[in-house]
Amino acid sequence: MSNTSVLADVANSLRSYSSQLGSVNQQLAHLENQEKIAQLTSKEIGSYPTDHVWRSCGRSFILQDKSKYIADLEHDEGIIKDQKKNLTIKQNYLQTSVDKAKDTLKTLVEKGNQ
Repeated sequence: MSNTSVLADVANSLRSYSSQLGSVNQQLAHLENQEKIAQLTSKEIGSYPTDHVWRSCGRSFILQDKSKYIADLEHDEGIIKDQKKNLTIKQNYLQTSVDKAKDTLKTLVEKGNQ
C-alpha cells in the first residue's frame, strides 16, 4: 500500500470520526436540554398546592394526579441519564479515535516531508 493511499485512508477516517463526534455532541446537548426541562417541570409542578394538574396530550389536556405526573417525569429523567451515559462513552471513544487519527496523519505527513 502506498503512502498516499494510507494517507487518504487516515484522512477519510478522520473526517468520518469528526462527523460522528459532531453528531454525538449535538445529541448530548439535546438530551441535556430535555433533562433540564423535565427537572424544571417537575419542580414547578411540585410547588402547586393542588393534587391534580392538567397535562398536555397533543392538542388537548387531561387531568392527572400530580404525583403520577412527577413520577413520569422522574422516569423520563432516568431514561435520559442512561442515554447520556451511553452517548458520553461513545463521545469519549470518538474523541480518542479523532486524536489518534490526527497523530497518525501528522506522523505520515512528517515522514513524507523527510
